[in-house]
Amino acid sequence: MTLDNALGLVFALAVMAYLVAALLFPERIG
Repeated sequence: MTLDNALGLVFALAVMAYLVAALLFPERIG
């Protein structure tokens, strides 16, 4: 795994975690 692939994976996981948090706890974001 290259550094770019690792960064892309971490970024994708962070975005998915943010979307899940936004759906579960909408009052905490924004």
